Amino acid sequence: MGIDFVENYENLSDNELVSLINQGNYELLQIIISRYYSTILYYVKKYCPENHREDAVQEAIFALYSAVKSFDSAKSSFSTFASLCIKRAVISVLKGQRCKRNIPDELLSPIDGLEIIDSNSPEKIFFDREDYKTLTDTIKLELSKLEYEVLQLYLSGANYSDIALRLSITEKAVDNSLTRIRRKLKGK
Repeated sequence: MGIDFVENYENLSDNELVSLINQGNYELLQIIISRYYSTILYYVKKYCPENHREDAVQEAIFALYSAVKSFDSAKSSFSTFASLCIKRAVISVLKGQRCKRNIPDELLSPIDGLEIIDSNSPEKIFFDREDYKTLTDTIKLELSKLEYEVLQLYLSGANYSDIALRLSITEKAVDNSLTRIRRKLKGK
């Protein structure tokens, strides 16, 4: 299986390609990526400053792969779903860069250890996703339910007052939770 194999499938619809990829034909992922690369570039150029575009493109490609894996043809067209996933990933990168300076280094170090996926290697995608799942499972085990919710909101860019309002707790409780989170995750 190689270039000839992929060329034989270029005329298939997105839905047909997604189905084949989900059956294990990961080499067809490059067709989907090439079809949606202009959409990725559109959103990256629209939302990201130049110094964050490379990260945003990589995250958008990963989001496209995730869209392939979770697509349900009964709910929408793949094009609509993929575009939405790409847009959200690009915006998420931008939000992450805006709030990154406010996130303590202790919280970033485990996440920074993950490499951005190489979209040409399905095996790498699989193992990176497994590593990420193991990391998140470990974090969930270490933190209480409240601490985990606070962490998710904080990492998504919410400030103390927003977190307090969304979780119906005080800002002091948010601060205390983040202090405990830092202490618990420092050794991870």
